[in-house]
Amino acid sequence: MGQTPANEVLTASEVAAWLELNIETVQRGAKSGRIPARRIGKEWRFLRDAVAESRGLQLVTTSKAEDDPFPRSPFEMRTGAAAAGMDSEQAAEFLRVKEWTVRSEANQGRLPGWHEGPRWRFSREELIEHMRRDEPQDRIRYERRRAP
Repeated sequence: MGQTPANEVLTASEVAAWLELNIETVQRGAKSGRIPARRIGKEWRFLRDAVAESRGLQLVTTSKAEDDPFPRSPFEMRTGAAAAGMDSEQAAEFLRVKEWTVRSEANQGRLPGWHEGPRWRFSREELIEHMRRDEPQDRIRYERRRAP
């Protein structure tokens, strides 16, 4: 196995390097559900912890809470939902996709978020929970349709 990636959310190429697999093998594994993944726009994204758990790997993490580039907000929503704190730019950086992808996915209801005025806001915890959920439509959403 390669070195454990530092990022919490990984790209297909990072998972391939980490697990020492071909990128196409990783993408097929994500599509079939053998490797836990989520579609964000047209890109597969992987939670490092979920991949490690599915492969029976022990993660050795040395990062401290203050090293987290996406700290949890000290403010809780009154509804009891997860802590808020990210705008669309920060959510895009966290998910490692383009900002317009985050806004588009949120507008289509495929990414958890809410409007504060004209801007989208996102909860780190809700994004992680969204990534953990197994949604079969992720695997078929971008399949090419074969002619009959």
